[in-house]
Amino acid sequence: MYTLKRLGGLVTLFLLLVHLFAAVGPCPADIYKWKDEKGHWHFSDSPTSDVKIEDPPIAEHRSDQSGPETSAPALDQTAGSAALPAPAEKRGAEPFAAGTSSAQGGLLWRIERQGLRPSHLLGTIHSSDPRVVRLKPAVAQALDQSDRFVMEMEMDASILTALGAEMMLAGDKDLADLLGRDLFAQAAAAMADFGLPEPAVRRFKPWAVMALLSMPKPTAAPVLDLVLHQRAQGAGKPTAGLETMQEQVAVFEGMSMADQITLLKMTLADLPQLPTFFEQLLQAYVSDDLGQIARLAAKYNSRDQTETTQRFMLRINDQRNARMVRRMQSHLARGNSFIAVGALHLSGPTGLIDLLRAEGYQVIPVTR
Repeated sequence: MYTLKRLGGLVTLFLLLVHLFAAVGPCPADIYKWKDEKGHWHFSDSPTSDVKIEDPPIAEHRSDQSGPETSAPALDQTAGSAALPAPAEKRGAEPFAAGTSSAQGGLLWRIERQGLRPSHLLGTIHSSDPRVVRLKPAVAQALDQSDRFVMEMEMDASILTALGAEMMLAGDKDLADLLGRDLFAQAAAAMADFGLPEPAVRRFKPWAVMALLSMPKPTAAPVLDLVLHQRAQGAGKPTAGLETMQEQVAVFEGMSMADQITLLKMTLADLPQLPTFFEQLLQAYVSDDLGQIARLAAKYNSRDQTETTQRFMLRINDQRNARMVRRMQSHLARGNSFIAVGALHLSGPTGLIDLLRAEGYQVIPVTR
């Protein structure tokens, strides 16, 4: 029997990789926005209100100051990273103005606000390629001199087990019955390249197959996010996540079965192009070029702009970005935090950089 334990490595990579395919600037169709009684914006692909999204209301985005996301007081107002490379605009480079596209920077950013110690934000690519996991000096220094490490989601054995269960169909349901004979045969053949036999594939939900196929084949080596996490833990730093497993799974579970199957069909059609796309992403990442990463992803996603893909991109990128910015507030308030998330969460008008600037932070690219 193909056990959940054997799926662990694939599941880990799936969670860390799949959001790299989010669009930089989606133009949603049949997507809705609504504001709660506290004035905070929410997004959904169901008609919670009658107001469709036209432009993301970035200027009105504010941190949720209630519940577990309440900002904590700053613990120490002294400078904590004097030895780090200076932000580009403080070394005589052209100032990075608030209206400048976030894609013009690199992958490491310094987050500042008066009265707080600076923190750092790193855009990651979830790869174990040696070109990626060999940390650049500026990244290593920022992490080593930080007080805490924050990633998208912390994982342990219990979380992986729970996630594995979420990826499986309930009861005696069979993926072949959902997909039909021909589509299931394509999916099973593709999954065989990942070492998953047909009986195991029959138990997966369509979104899980789509997600697993949307990433490079896994290796035994840890991806960059886990390398950073292990380095922080080895130094005795406290670690935290910005999302829970349930929240990440909800991105997929909230899709209709028709949308799941449509996205799986599109993924299967794209399989021949994915290795080239992955290599181009790696090259752009190693070159520290966030703009090129954003352009590659935008070009890749622009080929299949349908209402289904627009709904999915909103769920996997924009909605999560707003949540992650809210969850960052307590770590930024404490100061000297090192935060690592997928690179495509940084760029674009609904990306973390612009959202943080709307919150009143200076977000400045760090280069050597």
